[in-house]
Amino acid sequence: MNLNRYVFVTMSLLLTVVPYALGHVTGSNLQNFQYNADLVAVAPIVDGYLDDPVWEKVIPGKMNQDLINGKHLPESPDFSGSFAAVWRNGFLYVAIKITDDQLETRQAKLLREDHIILYIDPHHSGRMEDLYRYEIPIHKEMDTLKYPLTRVAWGNDGQTCELSFRLDNLARKGNSIGFWIAYHDVDSGHLQNKIGWVPEGYTEDNDYLPDLIFTAKIEPSRQQKLIQWGHIKGLY
Repeated sequence: MNLNRYVFVTMSLLLTVVPYALGHVTGSNLQNFQYNADLVAVAPIVDGYLDDPVWEKVIPGKMNQDLINGKHLPESPDFSGSFAAVWRNGFLYVAIKITDDQLETRQAKLLREDHIILYIDPHHSGRMEDLYRYEIPIHKEMDTLKYPLTRVAWGNDGQTCELSFRLDNLARKGNSIGFWIAYHDVDSGHLQNKIGWVPEGYTEDNDYLPDLIFTAKIEPSRQQKLIQWGHIKGLY
């Protein structure tokens, strides 16, 4: 095999393998899109109110892409969505903030009211599978929770939410999982908007999941562990 042919075959193999190795996205504008969930010294209390100190220090991800046409949505005081995520002791905590001038929460069917769509893929398969899909109704109690989701709490009249996922050893520095979040806006029983935390140009026809990376800027000390235990005991 001559040199030129060898180079061509090698590049062809790389082009075939690399998109799969990235595991979640296709196209140049969809690659390397991820959210970094940082380790925190004290886990937030999952009560729906984003008043824990950890949420003041993290960088939020914005749900500002229209999933129907793939276009960027301008910021609006009447309609927006964002989230943040941190981890501690095998748990992933997700905070969600919704701004909507008309929350639809009184319909009998989920598809006819406002709701959050979330994908948590611990196996990092990279694809949207029903196994990893979570549908969270706005400002409502959920009778049953699908593992690894352990708690859902709403506050501020349905404008803020906190969730916890038990991931055990998967939640550790350097690990990654598939993650995707969107808000379905419904008015008078009819779907109006679908916005999500996705790269520019991404539409609902794309079934690849971006990554959530577990990062850590701190190393838990004995004092921090004592603080956390005191925090937990205070809940009882």
